Amino acid sequence: MRRDPDALARLERIARLKADMELRRLAAFRAHVEAARHRIDQLEAELETIYRSDRPFSIAEARLTNALAGERSRALLAAEEELARLLPGYELARQAAAREFGRGEAVHALRQNLIARRRQDRLRRGGG
Repeated sequence: MRRDPDALARLERIARLKADMELRRLAAFRAHVEAARHRIDQLEAELETIYRSDRPFSIAEARLTNALAGERSRALLAAEEELARLLPGYELARQAAAREFGRGEAVHALRQNLIARRRQDRLRRGGG
C-alpha cells in the first residue's frame, strides 16, 4: 500500500463503519443476555417467595405451592438454557467488536504518524 494519508483516511472510515456495525450487533446481544439474566433473577425471586411461607398450610395449599414451584422451576431451567445458548454468540460478538474497534484505532494511529512524519520532513527540508 502506498503511503497516502487519504488512502489511510478511507481505510479508517471503512474500519470505523465495520466497528460501528459490530458494536451494534454486540449491543443487541447484550440486550438479549440482560433480558435472560433479568428473567432468571425474577424466577429465582418468585421461587424464594413461594417457599418462604411462615404459616402452616393445608394439603390443598401444599399441592398448589408444589405445582407453582414446579412450573417456576421448569421456567427457570428454560431461562438458564436460553442464557447458555446466548453466551457463546455474545462472546463472539464482543471479540469481533473489540477487534474491529482496535483495527480502526490502529489505522487512525498509522495515519496520524504518517501525517506527523510528512510534516517533520517538510520542516527539515525548509518547506514549512
